[in-house]
Amino acid sequence: MNSVRAIAHRLTRQTGDQSFHLKEQPIGSELNARKLLNEIDQVFTRRATKRYGRFADEATSFKGLLLNWQEKGLDLTQFSSKVVELLAVMFESEDLETDGYWAFIEQDETDLHELWIAQLKQTDGWCFDESNELIESEQLEFSKMGLCCCIDLKRLFDPSASRYLTLGFGFGDRSATRALAEFIGFFDTVDTQADTERFMEVVRDYSANMPEESGKRYQKEVAEFCIEQSKAGESVSYRDLTASVESDQEVGFDQYIASEAPELKEQFIPDRASLKKYVRYTGRTREVSISFSNESLGKSISFDPNSETLTVKDLPANLIKQLKEQLEPETKE
Repeated sequence: MNSVRAIAHRLTRQTGDQSFHLKEQPIGSELNARKLLNEIDQVFTRRATKRYGRFADEATSFKGLLLNWQEKGLDLTQFSSKVVELLAVMFESEDLETDGYWAFIEQDETDLHELWIAQLKQTDGWCFDESNELIESEQLEFSKMGLCCCIDLKRLFDPSASRYLTLGFGFGDRSATRALAEFIGFFDTVDTQADTERFMEVVRDYSANMPEESGKRYQKEVAEFCIEQSKAGESVSYRDLTASVESDQEVGFDQYIASEAPELKEQFIPDRASLKKYVRYTGRTREVSISFSNESLGKSISFDPNSETLTVKDLPANLIKQLKEQLEPETKE
C-alpha cells in the first residue's frame, strides 16, 4: 500500500480568547498531500537541532490516542481532531499563545510507515489570478514552521526499539518547547552532542601525528563532511567518511578506530553546533563580531591565553580602507 493522507486543523489561543476549527475530511488530493509532506520534510531535514527518542514509560493522552488510531479504534480525522482538542487544553493550562494550522500526515509506503505532525503558519502574500491581475493571497510560510514531529509507526510496536520518535522545534517555540515535549510524552534516547564530541575526540587523536596544518585541515574536512550529512538528514558512517575524506596517514581512519577506539559507534547522528568550531571560530559581543577559519589560527591569527588577546594579520583590504578613511580626518587635524 503506497499512500499519503493528510488533514489540517486550525488552533488559535490568545490571552482571554481561544478557538479551533476542525476539518471534517482529509485533504482530497493525494498529490497535494504529498506536496505538503515534501515541503515539511525539506524544512525538517535542514533543521540543525533535532531530538531523537521514544515515548516515555508514563502514558500520555496523546500516546493513548495514537495507539487507539493504529489499532483501528479511530480514523485519521477522529484521531487528529481529538489531538487538537487536547492541544487547546494544554495551551490554555500553560497560558501560552498560538495561532496556526496543525497538519497530520500519514505516509504509508512499501518500506516505511510514518506519522508527521507539523505546526504551520500562514502569511499575507500576493499572486496573479487567471486574468493576470495582482491580488492578495494568504500562503503557508514553511520557513516559520513550528513544532514538527515524525513517528516511525513500524517501530512503534517493537518493544526493543529505542528510537522511533523525532522532534524538531522552530525558532518561535522556545516558550512552548517543554510543554509540547511533555504533551507528546517524549523521552530522549540519543545524545547527539555527546556522540559528536566523542567522535571528534577520536578524529583529533588520529590527526595528532600529522603536521599541524594537515591535522587542522583534516579535522575541518571531517567536520564539513558531518555537517553536509546532517543537512541531508543522514547519519555519519566512519567507513563512508574514511572513503570520502583524504588522509596522509599510513593507517586509514577506519583501521585506527578498529584498533584504538573499537567501542565507537559505526554510525551516529551529528550535532551541527558541536562541529562548527572545527570549521570556524566565532564569537560576538554587542560591539564586536569575530569569525575566522580554524586553519587561520597560528598563521595569520594568534591567540595569547594569558592576556586573552587575539592578534590578527593580513586584514581584509576593504577593512583596511575603512579604517584608514576613518583616521584621515584625525590625521589632518
